[in-house]
Amino acid sequence: MQTQSRVVDIYRVVDNRLNHFQAAFVNMDHLRLIVTFARAAEAGSFSKAARTLGVTPQAVSAQIRQLEQQVGVRLFYRTTRSINLTEEGRAFHERCRAGMETIQGGLDVLRDRTEQMVGTVRLALPYAISFELVAPLMGRFMDRYPQVRVDMLTLNQLPDVVEHGVDVGIIGGELPSSSLVARKAGTFNHVLCASPAYLDEWGVPGHVDDLRDHRCVLLRHPRTGRLWPWTFQSGGDIVTLNPEGALSVQDAESQHRAVLHGAGIGQIASYYAAPHIRAGRLLPLSIGYVSRQVDVHLYLPQRDHIPLRCRALADYLLAELKRNPDLAPATF
Repeated sequence: MQTQSRVVDIYRVVDNRLNHFQAAFVNMDHLRLIVTFARAAEAGSFSKAARTLGVTPQAVSAQIRQLEQQVGVRLFYRTTRSINLTEEGRAFHERCRAGMETIQGGLDVLRDRTEQMVGTVRLALPYAISFELVAPLMGRFMDRYPQVRVDMLTLNQLPDVVEHGVDVGIIGGELPSSSLVARKAGTFNHVLCASPAYLDEWGVPGHVDDLRDHRCVLLRHPRTGRLWPWTFQSGGDIVTLNPEGALSVQDAESQHRAVLHGAGIGQIASYYAAPHIRAGRLLPLSIGYVSRQVDVHLYLPQRDHIPLRCRALADYLLAELKRNPDLAPATF
């Protein structure tokens, strides 16, 4: 009973010292001292612990002395040839070992989630690019990586990657942030087009002035309410048109569908228009100008420490988008 009481007293002393140490000293330097102590206790020798840690035996001895001074307890009996844990040292080592196993378990979880195909990837992209280009690709990715979940966040502007927790993103147009790691995935332009049924009824415009006699389907900015102008290139100049809209909508997909079903003339992204033009459901129009090209970029918020699941999705989408024949400037 006396021995058991002595052990309980030792644990109480160690707990009190640890609580004081934790309140006053916990930082990375002191965690390093605890690791050195644990290695020395397991090795039974400062020299062996030094080899494990890649330092000199003198450095190990100095760190143990520093730790003993800070906790106010002797942890080792020392001779010139050997070391042995004191009773307080053994109690401290048991606590340290349990804590280090918990930390190692946490590190293993992080490594597994970083190095294995498991977890969630948040993908941010514009609605039209999501609907037309990316959503059709996701089934094959999920078949390939069944333990990876993808959360698609559709925004028509570059999001705050920190606020929205973005892992991978796609955007059309210029990248406003130089801190993003971006790769070009393709290029598109906007095609002026209408349905055959609409053109049969209203005629085919051959000049920009003819648009005054036609119904135009325009995009309206969802936040500002401003109508997006139609932009073209003429030689080296940029030409901006502001046609009167018979119909205005707040998203590109509604504009696409309205034009496809005869609502009027629209300036449509080539990746949407191209398959419908090939099938004869839309007809391209020429009014003497060439539409401007828009680059599509895939981006990552940072270059380093990218989980494998995020890199896998980025590489997959980049390869698939580059192979898409409709993600290229259209000529009709």
